[in-house]
Amino acid sequence: MQSVPSQLALFPVWLFLGPRQVGKSSLLKRYGTGRRYVNLDDPQTRAIATTDPIAFGRGLEPPLIIDEIQYAPQLLSSVKILADATRTPGLIWLTGSQEFEALRGVRESLAGRVALLNLLGLSDEEKGREIASESALFSSIWESTFPRVFPDPTEPAWDLYMSSYVQTYIERDVRELLGVQKRREFEVFLKICALRTGQRVNFDELGRDAGVSGVTAKEWISVLEDSYLLRLVHPYHSNRTKRLVKQPKLFFLDMGIAAYLAGWRSAEMLRLGPMRGAVYETHIFGQLLRYFKHRALDAEITYLRSKDNEEIDFLVEHRGRVFPIEAKCGDVRTDELPAVAKFREPNWSIARVLTPSVSDPVGHIAPARNDWLLCSSRHLGFLTGGR
Repeated sequence: MQSVPSQLALFPVWLFLGPRQVGKSSLLKRYGTGRRYVNLDDPQTRAIATTDPIAFGRGLEPPLIIDEIQYAPQLLSSVKILADATRTPGLIWLTGSQEFEALRGVRESLAGRVALLNLLGLSDEEKGREIASESALFSSIWESTFPRVFPDPTEPAWDLYMSSYVQTYIERDVRELLGVQKRREFEVFLKICALRTGQRVNFDELGRDAGVSGVTAKEWISVLEDSYLLRLVHPYHSNRTKRLVKQPKLFFLDMGIAAYLAGWRSAEMLRLGPMRGAVYETHIFGQLLRYFKHRALDAEITYLRSKDNEEIDFLVEHRGRVFPIEAKCGDVRTDELPAVAKFREPNWSIARVLTPSVSDPVGHIAPARNDWLLCSSRHLGFLTGGR
């Protein structure tokens, strides 16, 4: 990398976390020319590193890349010694595909030395193409955020890729992490979660539908979060301690994977199906999350639901400001938008509807409403003070 972002200048170790197959290794090898590359996904390399980590660690010379560090956390002591020797920013790059396993050793060994970064697949911005129609939008959502599937996969190729990904990575890795014995129940559980993306989740109901207890369902959801398959979004409350005691909403981080698990085998099935609103909302959640994570910025994303069942899809909190956001993929009926004034707090920004029907990056005031701005779903610069 030609220059070090200011927020990373204090850290000699950068840990890139994210799901498998989103391009972590390819990206780091592309920009890490001249760095030694250690691939712990390779069984032979992993065996050597875990059998005699001290000897293996002596052979490590920075600058270097260590791929899938969760497979050999014993190496973190050697990484610590190397990091403390120079404190050069970004001297060592690590990757991990399982947050819990990767972070467990990192927190103990590299506290104050490591910057945690996320790579979550391609955003619309990173795909870099204009979306000229609703059909094109849902085609882009359906094809997923995986670089290998982009652009424009055939349906048979997409189906084979998703099937292989689910079997090789999701089921194998997550079952190994959990020690899951109930293989059939877990497969059903994954499909039920996909069918409930963008909806509030009740763990007891989720478990009952999958044939397991609510406690098991909650445990499985937690591991799926750690594996970057999905994320829970909690309700907003000005009293932060109350956000965690109400029903969260469940969102897959990749709508292509959710589509495969739910049985939606084409973009048209997504566009014309009864869950098109939830599909688009899931997509927008992924765009919001990637916007911040891929810039190494912090933000908290919640949703608001009143006792009268009025709901704002997302409240994005960044540097003390809150951005109310609605995700609408069809015609926007302004009379159905919630009255923001009822909930507004002093640090709230103007409310925005993210819709593909608007191409103007600045947006325009919603008809008959002065508290909502209709904006392009592809231009999110307003979240960090841009246009």
